[in-house]
Amino acid sequence: MRRLIESTFVTLGGDIGSPQVWGPPYLSGPEQGACARELLFGADALVLGRGTYEGLSAAYTAMAAGQPGPVTDFVAAMNAIPKYVASRTLTEVGWNASLLGPDVAADLARLKQQDGGYLLKYGTGPLDQTLVEHGLVDEFRIWIVPVTTGPGQRLFEDLPGTRLMLAGTRTFDTGVVLLTYVPAGTAIPVGTAIPAGTAVCTRRADRPVR
Repeated sequence: MRRLIESTFVTLGGDIGSPQVWGPPYLSGPEQGACARELLFGADALVLGRGTYEGLSAAYTAMAAGQPGPVTDFVAAMNAIPKYVASRTLTEVGWNASLLGPDVAADLARLKQQDGGYLLKYGTGPLDQTLVEHGLVDEFRIWIVPVTTGPGQRLFEDLPGTRLMLAGTRTFDTGVVLLTYVPAGTAIPVGTAIPAGTAVCTRRADRPVR
């Protein structure tokens, strides 16, 4: 059975909108890049909402050419990996993507039943209302960026209430803190093998969040 991991950038004030504006230079650096590459390279496919799909597809197809190196490898992997897109309005997609059906929860549940590596979702938004309600997200990677912004789109806005367990932490030299949470009912005991990326990118912890 495959897991679904969600990775989101957020400011200290809880804003998740426009990380391309407030994220640099905090999210740049060898350690952050290694974590981001490990997370992507270990995934079998991406799960995206419409807004994230449209933004990322436009950005990464424009970055297809580049000098050999870690950034180019990351861009190539983003462009090549299969993607599943949830949308009520799109009728066709490109960028090696497929549209999920009207019952997104059922489609994703079927995908998770398949063998293989984990599914990776970038960003938090309206799609999470369905995912959290049906218990489909197995792990939240929350990158807290040490900046403040004005009112914007808030992390976990309008989502059903849920209890999470802190499963790992990592602090970078730029002040970014990467927190890994799992649903409290599925917390992973210390010493248990966990998906690729967790052991390197986070340090384990066992502290319930109420």
